[in-house]
Amino acid sequence: MDRNNERVPGLAQALLGLCLPKGLIRDSVLGDVQQEFTRRARVVGRTWAAAWYWLQAAMVGSRYLLERGMSSVGLGGRSRRGHRSGRNRSTSRRWFERLATLWENVAYAGRNFRRSPGFTLAVVLTLGLGIGANAAMFSVVDRLLIQPPEHVKDAELIRRLFVNRRFHGSPITTSAITYPDYQDLAAARTIESRALYTTRELTLGSREDATRIIANLTTASFFPLLGVEPALGRFYVSTEDEFDVPGVAVLGHGFWQRRFGGDPDVLGSVLDIGTGTYTVVGVAPKGFTGVELAPVEVWLPFRAAAKEVIPHDVWKTDRRWAWVEAVVKLGPNVGVEAAKSEMAAIHRRGHAESAGDTTYDPEARIVTATLVAGEAPNAAGETVVSRWLAGVSLIVLVIACANVVNLLLTRGIHRRRETAVRLALGVSRTRLIGQLITESMLLAGLGGVAALLIAQLGGDLIRNTLVPNVLWADSVVSSRVLIFTLLTSVVAGLAAGLLPALQGSRPNLIEALKEGDRGRSIRRSRTRAGLLLVQGALSMVLLVGAGLFVRSLDNIRSLDIGMDLDEVLMVKLEFRTDMEYEESMELHRRAVERIGSLPSIQAVSASVAVPFDYSYAEELTVPGLDALPTGFTPFIHAVTSQYFATMNMQIRRGRGFGVNDGWNAARVAVVNETMARLLWPDDDAIGKCLKIGPNDPPCAEVVGVVEDVREEEITEEPSMQYYVPLEQRVLGNTPDAIFVRGTLDPTQLAGMVSREVVRMDPVIRAVNVQPLADLVDPQLRSWKLGATMFTAFGVLALVVAAIGLYSALSFDVAQRTHELGIRSALGASSHKLMALVFRQALGLIIVALVIGGVICIAAGSAMAPLLYAVSPTDPMVFSFVTVTLLAIAALAAALPGYRATRVDPNEALRAQ
Repeated sequence: MDRNNERVPGLAQALLGLCLPKGLIRDSVLGDVQQEFTRRARVVGRTWAAAWYWLQAAMVGSRYLLERGMSSVGLGGRSRRGHRSGRNRSTSRRWFERLATLWENVAYAGRNFRRSPGFTLAVVLTLGLGIGANAAMFSVVDRLLIQPPEHVKDAELIRRLFVNRRFHGSPITTSAITYPDYQDLAAARTIESRALYTTRELTLGSREDATRIIANLTTASFFPLLGVEPALGRFYVSTEDEFDVPGVAVLGHGFWQRRFGGDPDVLGSVLDIGTGTYTVVGVAPKGFTGVELAPVEVWLPFRAAAKEVIPHDVWKTDRRWAWVEAVVKLGPNVGVEAAKSEMAAIHRRGHAESAGDTTYDPEARIVTATLVAGEAPNAAGETVVSRWLAGVSLIVLVIACANVVNLLLTRGIHRRRETAVRLALGVSRTRLIGQLITESMLLAGLGGVAALLIAQLGGDLIRNTLVPNVLWADSVVSSRVLIFTLLTSVVAGLAAGLLPALQGSRPNLIEALKEGDRGRSIRRSRTRAGLLLVQGALSMVLLVGAGLFVRSLDNIRSLDIGMDLDEVLMVKLEFRTDMEYEESMELHRRAVERIGSLPSIQAVSASVAVPFDYSYAEELTVPGLDALPTGFTPFIHAVTSQYFATMNMQIRRGRGFGVNDGWNAARVAVVNETMARLLWPDDDAIGKCLKIGPNDPPCAEVVGVVEDVREEEITEEPSMQYYVPLEQRVLGNTPDAIFVRGTLDPTQLAGMVSREVVRMDPVIRAVNVQPLADLVDPQLRSWKLGATMFTAFGVLALVVAAIGLYSALSFDVAQRTHELGIRSALGASSHKLMALVFRQALGLIIVALVIGGVICIAAGSAMAPLLYAVSPTDPMVFSFVTVTLLAIAALAAALPGYRATRVDPNEALRAQ
């Protein structure tokens, strides 16, 4: 042993010498330990040998100290103290022996891992992928479906409010209420406190320096209700949450870090937001997002900042302006049902007493939900899909565990001779099972470490793909994810190791000690075949789910919504101050002309209403009809003459609007096909009269019929809609947006339009330009999410299952070398030998397809609401998945089948 190797045991001996007699060091088992260290140092190196030596030295020292302590108090005695001391010594000895046994099992497992690094790597990676997928999904599920928003106290008493009512003839559940509805809640005795909030995108800065930020407008009671404390400064108070008072602001923690570098002197800074200025009085704590999960950059007092969202005051008293949300804290010992009943009665009474709200549903109900995002009655589609994906990730883990069980069973067959020898030498079956379980737990532990790395590397991609508008923690691997991964690794280790341990610990000693035994391996192949069936069936389930979501997404994308949004930009103007109607109309008119004069512009128009964002309705009377056939008022759009060309909407009959349809011209209107069919089913709509507005207005003659479009939900059925010229001022609203269709790339066109308009007039504070298709993308997200994640997990499961099938077939061919040699000697051709292997693989996969198909059909009804225009039993999807799995099975069988044809009969027979 060289000098470097002598240092570590020498140091250990010196330390142990402080408490052990020299004779023990010189004459006892410690000397044998040092000799073993010398041998190990030559084999595995000084570092590993030193670690082994220290542990063995510690065990020897602990045993000696235990025995010395036992002898110092005597060995017998009938006193109660003596019995108790004996029991303590016995318990300590048992624990020492268990620890020693555990260490021996760990050391033995380590040697086995070193002897078969390929096997170890395959098991660790398989478990790492399965556990890692679940760890990454748990970080999503924990945020969406388990934990309330951060920093909220007494979350179990806090409820978000929703209204369940009928709107336009259909039942809806919405979180939007009116400001008078919120004020009415002050009379509720079942709630301790209430708060109002609304999230909006506002403009910070002006002109070329303008940026869009996410602002949350809340009442001053919002922060005390949630029990949150500021990270810096303070929150605004009730005197600052009033109309026409100087504005204050609280910065979101992330925005404070990005914009101000975390400067503590930010208090007192002034922000130029919308048409007002706001003084910073505090900073919210890190991770605080209110009652929702989306990031918030600035918090503003609701009443002081409401003018940034709606410039007029009609919303203060009009119960038709549902644009805010409410959260309440229940009083002590108040039941949820009692609170809902009282708030529903107050809500209905308020609308019944409102003179201008005669069409409101008299049976409207108040629905409450906790602050957990996934429990909201109108939870986003991606939240619902996330639940399914959590189950999908669990299926991936089951497939991975099944594959590991198969690998462990295969290795157990390879080691059956070794196991038989150990049993013949007197090793107990319990000890052997403990050894095998220890190996599987160590493999699972290594798989858990790999899973944490996989979750950290791929977790951000999964979280941002699933729900991109959520404020996630900086690291995927939080303490909760770490605990979940640890527990999952333990369960996976036990699940994967128990069956191989039980089977591997009871070989037939006589048969196992015979070199050519094959009987046991054949019996075990039935278990391995069952595990392969599980993998194949579950892989089919995942691939069918992926195919159904892909078909749904394809159907949605090919859906004719009546307009072409791909090349349309939406332009919104922001002014420095509140503007009069005439001045705003003139600026929008000039902007339309200015944009239309730019090169590469095909069409430009302005509109009151924005597709897939918000619409308007106005009183409508149709001469000759006592009431509208659908029982609700159609949506109205006030647009300029090129609107239909900009949106690429086809005029079916009659004409659209022209330059002559101005303020002084006779009123005209264009109706969509659904409205023309419902109002005049047996007559032509052209030339008919529409009276738009109260107080017996003049007729607006229908001059055209335009194709149906979907303006709110892409999956909705077409509803009645009509259009009037903006210049005729039927609605009396200024344009909400300008729409631009051009031939350039949307990004390039957006920059050109923004620069041109912002320079047009100093009164224009900012110009916000975005593709109109961005308003539709959130509605596609759940199908995109399902298609992407189901496909990713399905491919992962398919790869794991294919590797498992390949491994099983390769091992089977190796075990059947004698049989294959005899077949070849008896004249079996290469084709027949290969067909034998292929028949085995295809037989397994066909049975797996049947089982998987039954599971898919059984789960189809639950998945149906997540699909669009595709049946859960779609034959095209099932056919494609079947062909794919058969092809994968054939590929997995190809190499083992080739090996079967290369068996030399002479060598196979001599080997036996």
